[in-house]
Amino acid sequence: MSRVNRRLAFAVAATAVIAAAVVSNWTASRHDVRGDPVRAPIEFFDGATGDLADFAGTPVVINFWASWCPACIAELPDFAEVSRETAGDVVFLGFNVQEISLDGAMHLIEETGVDYRLVHDRDGALYREFGAIAMPATVFIDSDGLVVRVHNGVLFADDLRRIIESELLS
Repeated sequence: MSRVNRRLAFAVAATAVIAAAVVSNWTASRHDVRGDPVRAPIEFFDGATGDLADFAGTPVVINFWASWCPACIAELPDFAEVSRETAGDVVFLGFNVQEISLDGAMHLIEETGVDYRLVHDRDGALYREFGAIAMPATVFIDSDGLVVRVHNGVLFADDLRRIIESELLS
């Protein structure tokens, strides 16, 4: 299967997940995060801890992903590419959600070329707090530490660049 067909198949699958969530009237229990200053303790894969507020002053892109998510696998190389292109201007963080084994997560990271910092979201609490309803999900936080967009579903490089340019760097 070609790369384009594979991406299309993953995008269709992700759309089906979003549609199923809407049809079943499922919503995450959370407050509306758009416009709220972001403070949340985080634990990195390397064992270090911090807070999302530590990144104030620089725009942040948070990508929620898991090794069991085909749509996540499809978009991770594009996130790696755009993170390298915007290095120094935008911080990328990969939040691994409800992973059974970190071995699978690390294998996927090596395979896809992701080299930005990775965070554990073991129980999916941050995923839910940001109002994500699909995998993958991406949160865009401006340099003032305010959530400006939560995108549920797949993002590939061109759309990711467009959102970063219009929402974070304009």
